[in-house]
Amino acid sequence: MVECIDHLWIPMPDGAQLGARLWLPNDSDQNPVPAILEYIPYRKDDYTAARDASTIAHFAQHGYACVRVDMRGSGSSDGILDDEYSIQEIDDGVAVINWIAEQAWCDGNLGTIGISWGGITGLQLAQRAPAPLKTVIALGASEFRYYDDAGYYMGCMVGQTIGWAAIMFGYNTRPPDPALVGDSWRDLWFDRLKNTPHYLDHFLTHQREDEYWLRGTVGADYDSINIPVYAVSGHADCWPNTVPRLLERLSVPRRGLQGAWCHRYPHLGIPGPAVDFLSDAVRWYDHWLKGIDTGIMAEDMYQVYIQDSALPEPFYDQRPGRWVSESAWPSGQVQNLQFHLGNHTLSESVQSGNLLKISSPQTVGLASGEYMPWFAFGPADELPGDQQDEDQGSLVFDTDPLREHLNILGNAQAEITFRCDQTEGLLAVRLCDVWPDGKSTLITRGIVNLCQRESKRFPEALKPGEWYTMNVSLNHTGYQMPPGHKLRLAVSTSYWPMAWPTANVVTLEIKTGASKLYLPIRNNEAISTGPTKYGEPKNIEKKISTQLREFAQRRKISVDPDTGKSIYEIYADNGKVRFHQNQLKMGSTTLQRYTIHPDEPLSARAEYEWEWEYSRDPDWHICTFTRTDMRCDETYFYIKTESIAWEQEREVFRKQSDKKFRRDFF
Repeated sequence: MVECIDHLWIPMPDGAQLGARLWLPNDSDQNPVPAILEYIPYRKDDYTAARDASTIAHFAQHGYACVRVDMRGSGSSDGILDDEYSIQEIDDGVAVINWIAEQAWCDGNLGTIGISWGGITGLQLAQRAPAPLKTVIALGASEFRYYDDAGYYMGCMVGQTIGWAAIMFGYNTRPPDPALVGDSWRDLWFDRLKNTPHYLDHFLTHQREDEYWLRGTVGADYDSINIPVYAVSGHADCWPNTVPRLLERLSVPRRGLQGAWCHRYPHLGIPGPAVDFLSDAVRWYDHWLKGIDTGIMAEDMYQVYIQDSALPEPFYDQRPGRWVSESAWPSGQVQNLQFHLGNHTLSESVQSGNLLKISSPQTVGLASGEYMPWFAFGPADELPGDQQDEDQGSLVFDTDPLREHLNILGNAQAEITFRCDQTEGLLAVRLCDVWPDGKSTLITRGIVNLCQRESKRFPEALKPGEWYTMNVSLNHTGYQMPPGHKLRLAVSTSYWPMAWPTANVVTLEIKTGASKLYLPIRNNEAISTGPTKYGEPKNIEKKISTQLREFAQRRKISVDPDTGKSIYEIYADNGKVRFHQNQLKMGSTTLQRYTIHPDEPLSARAEYEWEWEYSRDPDWHICTFTRTDMRCDETYFYIKTESIAWEQEREVFRKQSDKKFRRDFF
């Protein structure tokens, strides 16, 4: 039996209080147990309540105290959430850990778990090394804020990053629950409405990898992590590089799991196959928090799924493939196979040199899929579709039809020798699986800002006409190419809306004879000496709410007949629910719109809208609306924002801003 305490306050050293939910084994008051902490800013009482009830609460059934804490400034906790991964956030996290360890139901040992923000924060807490913290499970996390996180993904300014900052802009306008906070809820709500910054202000003030980004970068000091780490991600996630990098660079006991999933827990994994991750996590915690020999450390370090070739689709329920394991990473069973770029060819033999030019339409990238696919409210077309149109706007290099399987496992590297006709430029590289009928499935990709070829902190302008060699690392993946298919390397100078375009139309000239592709290939004879046998995920979904309105999404790409601009619009009604426990109703809608002319990089425009509705019968009803609009000229980025709030259908707050930020080699 498990006891659930829906709300309690955790005091902070400065007098602030953080809201928490607690699940306890029924005899923990007599027999203290280890604790599992999930510490995130996503509202325990509504937004993540269903996932929490079926995920972190699961560990309470296996003898753990489970604590789900809202960060300062979120949900019903005190304060405002003024940034990601702030010093205050980590200070509070350490205080939370120490408070948990001192409770009568806790035996003084603690582990963290978390996906995305929660996984990143867990790793940062491990670096702080509070004594009770004994292990971390980090899912869908990034250990390089600037390169991998929401700001400058792969070194480009992400058009869809505006979406992430805009999501948080909308999230941060939501009211605390009066049933928990009491009469002060409205003052706290207005404090957040008035004083929580738009995170784009931070991102665009720091366009280089300066101290702002290094503050939350776990990879700046791997050696400060001295406790065991279990790292988890998926090939369709936005951050697929973290698991192999942590396995390679940490020196503590560690374990890695990587499936076909996007930004989701593995037992909820889409695309499947999902696995019984929670049972595996219990084995991990039992080993490191209870001293039970579960056999988990006798299994191979890295459990990874190699996807079979699949026709390009923007949504997969399942990806065929097979699980393999590696006892160490990097693996001695993976070697780089070198391909040479020729006259639109890709060959293992050295090719004669050619000079090939590429100046891509600005619309290349519209089939890139979401920056962070996660199917938050239901299945949707968030994955990359057929790449044929993208390939037509790119410089492509194809192999002959393959004669045998190629098992790709790792980070492909493209070594491109080029010269540019502008002082700034973008290089996007995609690896594709080309079917006999011409369909093109994206395998992996990499993007670089050419001004950051030597340093992300000290960018330098290109010298037009001068030759450079750039090594482009493509995202980590596992993929089996079948015989009869062609492997394609595609190079473009644009990738919208994933990458904000440089100010001028760019032409790159590629010196093919000097350019190469290094492809990590797992030997056909490779063996898995200690694979984990995962079961099917158990149906542990808890029915905690009633659906009042269903999820629906609409995606459309159109061309304005008057301007010739391409408009990519994504509208989602995220549905509406009523929570049984507190009778709170929650609903939301969102709109993304990305606009660009194929010949005009300065026509780029990104717009994002969120509307949230919270109510409780009979007389509490709150709506909030936020809008973010980003444009540019050759010198500046222009950001307009708007935030409006209604109480009982009466407008009670409105705030607008109009700012500009000088472009800094972007």
